Amino acid sequence: MDDLTAHGVLGKSIAHVYRIEFQKRGLPHTHILIVLRADDKFSTSEHIDKFVCAEIPSSIENPRLHEIVTKCLMNGPCGIETPGAPCMEAGQCKNMFPREFRTETTMNVSGCPFYRRRPGDTAFGRGREMDNRSVVPYNPYLLLKYNAHINVEVCTSLRVMKYIYKYIYKRFDCANMVLTAGQVQHNEITNYIDSRHVSAPEAID
Repeated sequence: MDDLTAHGVLGKSIAHVYRIEFQKRGLPHTHILIVLRADDKFSTSEHIDKFVCAEIPSSIENPRLHEIVTKCLMNGPCGIETPGAPCMEAGQCKNMFPREFRTETTMNVSGCPFYRRRPGDTAFGRGREMDNRSVVPYNPYLLLKYNAHINVEVCTSLRVMKYIYKYIYKRFDCANMVLTAGQVQHNEITNYIDSRHVSAPEAID
């Protein structure tokens, strides 16, 4: 958080809100919203391209960044060619991948820009060749420093505030557990336990 709030990696922060969420397998992930001062707000395509990238980096010029992006920031494979992918719902990727190729970053009225995704860059990952249409937007500095999945998006709409606050007030996951005897007998009472699953990392957080 210090990189974003105190050190201003993406610009001078004047406000921030975040929520740490624990997945069912115990791994934490965070949704963070950073509000930048007026002088640092992303108002042009060129400004966005300096901080957010949605392309596969060169394996020759940036071998380590290339390795991290292809390992952590590639969505899919999904779409028509892979209808059974986990992100597929009703025949479409819920994350809207693969995206369209674009020669330049353009602003969008919905509040999130269409990032530059030029054709030609490819990488082999997850058993197949993938291109820039499948890259999750990222910040190169943060990726090189933390070597992890860090999705960075530019948002200029109030919708993102509603999205983040939805996660802040989101209830924890519950699970219904059924306890039965080793030998099933007719008319036996079955015990139900309404419980919350807490993984080890969350328990000591």
